[in-house]
Amino acid sequence: MAGSGISSSFEFKPGSLRANMKRFDGDVNALVAGVVDYQGTRAMSWMKVNAKWKDRTGNARQTLAVYGLHSDKWHELHLHGGVPYQIWLEVRWSGKYAIIGPAVKYHGLALMNRLRGIVTKLGKGV
Repeated sequence: MAGSGISSSFEFKPGSLRANMKRFDGDVNALVAGVVDYQGTRAMSWMKVNAKWKDRTGNARQTLAVYGLHSDKWHELHLHGGVPYQIWLEVRWSGKYAIIGPAVKYHGLALMNRLRGIVTKLGKGV
């Protein structure tokens, strides 16, 4: 069966590779932004449910919020409360009734684990 071998060719176009890598970077950045926003929504709900203090007016719990900021190089989540006395809910009695600090720790770890899982799946080609 001489001459019945498989033939293939490959043409490398550096311009195409560069354009595809830029698109890939944008896709990954959008994915990370979505994951950060998703975890922010979970953090906000978690804070409102798990705040240990009694909220006579409902204002402190209602104004707990999270917002994300994104660029092509970084992503941030800001957790905050909207009442003037929020700082005292966080620091009074040595942080016994704090909710924002614990939310940063808990949801920051959850966010990083979620991103680590995505990167692992990307590495495996899943």
